[in-house]
Amino acid sequence: MGAQAGHNMNANSGSYNYFNSSGYAKVSFDGFINENYFQIQSQEKNLVENLEISHAFTKNPISYKNDAFIGLFLKSKYDGIGNRQPIDMSIALDISGSMSCIDGNDGKSRLTLAKESLKKLVSIMDQDNDRMSLITFNHNSESIFGLLNKEEISRKFLNDIDSIKARGGTDLVLALQASMNNFNLEEQTKKEKRIILITDAAYSDLNDDLFNLFRQCVEEKGISVTIMCISSESNLALADKVCNFKGCNYFPICKSSDLDLYLVKNFNYIFFPICYDTKLTIKSDNAQIYKCIGGGNEIFDEFENKNNESAPSISNEITFNLDSIFSSDILKVNDKIYSKGGLILLKVSPNDLAMQEELKFEFTLEYKLLDNNKVTQNYSYNIQFGNKNEYFSDNNMKKGISIYYFASVLNHIVETQNQRNNKVGMNDENQKNHDLSLLETKQIVSDFLNKNFILEPDNKETKDNLVNYKNMMEERYINLKKVIYGFYPSLNMLY
Repeated sequence: MGAQAGHNMNANSGSYNYFNSSGYAKVSFDGFINENYFQIQSQEKNLVENLEISHAFTKNPISYKNDAFIGLFLKSKYDGIGNRQPIDMSIALDISGSMSCIDGNDGKSRLTLAKESLKKLVSIMDQDNDRMSLITFNHNSESIFGLLNKEEISRKFLNDIDSIKARGGTDLVLALQASMNNFNLEEQTKKEKRIILITDAAYSDLNDDLFNLFRQCVEEKGISVTIMCISSESNLALADKVCNFKGCNYFPICKSSDLDLYLVKNFNYIFFPICYDTKLTIKSDNAQIYKCIGGGNEIFDEFENKNNESAPSISNEITFNLDSIFSSDILKVNDKIYSKGGLILLKVSPNDLAMQEELKFEFTLEYKLLDNNKVTQNYSYNIQFGNKNEYFSDNNMKKGISIYYFASVLNHIVETQNQRNNKVGMNDENQKNHDLSLLETKQIVSDFLNKNFILEPDNKETKDNLVNYKNMMEERYINLKKVIYGFYPSLNMLY
């Protein structure tokens, strides 16, 4: 289930970023989680949003201490079916010169992939209730047609789509404004209204004008925005900004099949939120709770705190918010049900480390339905805390915790390399320019996966530990080789 704390849970999560920018490119827990399927105990039949709760005890491969986790799996009655509504879509198709580039997409240009997927999108439109408009843009914009139904589009457009050519620069402000103009906001309708921006996001002018326009679009006009970024490199700054707007999401398209997956196959999920303003509060009278891992929250730095007994960001009560929730695809394999994404981890420990008793937790889940009615649901969950070096209440926890440790390991490699490169004493501006780019980060991760990464000589012990951890991950948890291409795990990584 997708929770938008930035993309389709990634809602930061949607959305599906494996790397985000925080001074240097950084590996995202959410990105790996949201491309994996997790087995759920039962498919939700009644509630718009619900929790399945699990727990685990495991040996931390970095600090070598015992860790305890609570796992929260978000699920919905809309999982597997979506919350499909009539929709008015304004498609903004980037035709700038860079859209003629080929990123290994079966020898096809970015623009060719977009045009092929648009044809498929028209084919799944509802004949009577859905409408689509299309603008093309580079440094100018052109309205190809206003809001039309499927029959009208098929008659007027599909035969001419191949004549669209790539040329010129990119102006996202112009694209967004032209897309907004295609909507008749005076028209009384309960339809979903969404701008779908198909671009390679080769655009660096991320100024206030652009994001003020996003804000106006979403908050004043009630039009959500989805960005499909067809490129081997995501525009991380743009993704981070866009996904903070209600109902909006961002999807990096790194393989030729991704655009069809998100734009066509998962159409019923990613364009139709099921609720907003989710707030999850976790309380315990006898346990400390680390800040959440997932749901758009920053990953806990295992290496930085390896020798620090007083871990940061812990409390007996924490609350976090998710802007928008989307339903998830469902897989059924051998009578087992798997839901895509939706995992949040809490690292927990007793108030008294010597205590050998039951840890008690209370959860309050609050959210707003699409009609603005507020729903509140309460849960209780207890775990017997003891000297358990290895215990997983289900395979989901084994998988999710492994991904969390894996992301910590990769972040450490990237940060170590970044610090090594920056030892030459540059001024602030040069230091900023020298920070690891997304491309460099991907190369370091690829080197790690192939056992070719290099750390400082005095880090030999750390290097050996990382290699051992990688080997353990491959043997027990995740086939990491599937991450190398575009760093997108296989959609069929099931237990």
